[in-house]
Amino acid sequence: MRKTELKRIMDQNTEPLISSAEPVNYVHTLHEALKHRGEDVSYAYVMGVSGEAFRFLYNRSDPEAGMKTYFQNPLRAACRSLGYEHEVAHDETYQSASERLQQNLRAGKPTLIPFEDSCPFVSEHATPGRLVCQNGYRYELDAAVLNTKWEPNNGFLELGPKGYYQFIIGNREREPKPREAALGALRGAKKMIRARQKVQGCAMGLAAYDELITQLRGMLSRRRPLTPHDVDRIAQWNCHPISQAISTRQLTVEYLELIRENFEDEELEHLEKAIASYRRVVALLRRLQGVLPMANTSAKTDSSSDDTPKAPTSILPLFRIQAPVFIQRLSTSGRSPVKEFKPKCRLAIKVLLRIVRAETRAISEIEKILQLSEKMKM
Repeated sequence: MRKTELKRIMDQNTEPLISSAEPVNYVHTLHEALKHRGEDVSYAYVMGVSGEAFRFLYNRSDPEAGMKTYFQNPLRAACRSLGYEHEVAHDETYQSASERLQQNLRAGKPTLIPFEDSCPFVSEHATPGRLVCQNGYRYELDAAVLNTKWEPNNGFLELGPKGYYQFIIGNREREPKPREAALGALRGAKKMIRARQKVQGCAMGLAAYDELITQLRGMLSRRRPLTPHDVDRIAQWNCHPISQAISTRQLTVEYLELIRENFEDEELEHLEKAIASYRRVVALLRRLQGVLPMANTSAKTDSSSDDTPKAPTSILPLFRIQAPVFIQRLSTSGRSPVKEFKPKCRLAIKVLLRIVRAETRAISEIEKILQLSEKMKM
């Protein structure tokens, strides 16, 4: 492809159509609950110790599956790192679950509950029979209608029998050592990024990038013509999932900057190189978002008369997502998105290969920090 053609493609979408993504629902709610407990900790730090700042998962059969798939329970990981007692409680009946919740609230333990459309943490209200819910904002809920919101699930960010789940944040049982927490987060990052196994059909880390590159290469090499449906799959991924990837990698940079003070000398040199590589990943992901076609989201209006505020995010997709609709508009060149896809696809593969190199450099630097820390123990 000529350089002028590549430049023309890039110039068509210099700014991403979706500028930002909403925070990962569960971790965002956990952060609010910790602040409610008086914990002075940033969202980037909680994302780092939960492992979610390092997430990247992809399933070629379902472009949005990676957004709702977890390698580990991030709530457990974060609370364990911060030194908080915690429990994923299960009850077979709503009655027993409700009684357990009331006991927790009387004990001053914020509790996360998976509703159908959100995952707020619940705390006591001054008025008997009322609950305070927080999930991006604060609202009140009549305890009598809690059963209409709280639905039975097969586990809560981990497998389990069907029933009513709640994540309970207890007291702080120990004061974590910042360096040990940082090293634990880096070990978790290495595991997630280097992992070769799939989770619920999703590849992780570097393998997830490989999965996406292989899919794009396959679309270029096959003989039968591409259809709007073929391109739509990639366009769906280039909507909310890539926005999540950009957001999490930005938080990776912020988290690594926060833990700088725990390292020095050679360790710090490697950390600085990892930060620089992740900044490169963020820039390249933004570039990739401008290259690939993007799905549009159809606006939906809620005509419900229910006076309870709707939560801003869904507990499964993690972002506010409506049904994606492929953009069937003509570009500035007058060609349809399907006809323009192949040259964009070639450029996207080149950008992805650069992302893989930058991610590989970043995790290699993190591995060097871990190796040095092990030597220091000897």
